[in-house]
Amino acid sequence: MASQPEDKRANQIRQAMHEIRCELDDDVSQIKQSASTLTDWQYYIRHYPWACVGAAAAFGFMIVPRKLKVSNPYTDELLKLARKKRLVINKEDDDDADRAGVVKTAFTFLSGLAMRAAVAQVAQHAASILNQNQGSGSQSSASGQSDTADSAATKPFENHLDRRF
Repeated sequence: MASQPEDKRANQIRQAMHEIRCELDDDVSQIKQSASTLTDWQYYIRHYPWACVGAAAAFGFMIVPRKLKVSNPYTDELLKLARKKRLVINKEDDDDADRAGVVKTAFTFLSGLAMRAAVAQVAQHAASILNQNQGSGSQSSASGQSDTADSAATKPFENHLDRRF
């Protein structure tokens, strides 16, 4: 007789375990669904739009840096700012110096280029004058010179250039 109540008790335990297993599957699916709902940002936007706008505004306010206060540099204010390590130096003078540097560089380059062109023009003009003087001097020289001497006398720079290159 003692076995019947024990068997009955065991059957009750088995029945309770079976019910718990069935409920456990339902509970796990509910937990899974609620977890996916909690991690879905669109859920919060749909159900709490004003709270989301406020949170976004607060987040944006925290991220954006504050505007630096720029003041006229009096001695006392400079000392205060230097002590606070919030001293701002205006770089307008440096930008003007950089622009002047670029203009100065361009002017130097162009003036050098113009000087080289002028020197080349003067050298070419001097060479043509020398060629004309030597050409008239070779006509007044003795007629016993050979053709190679005439060509060397009329074109002294070309022979010199030919030997160099």
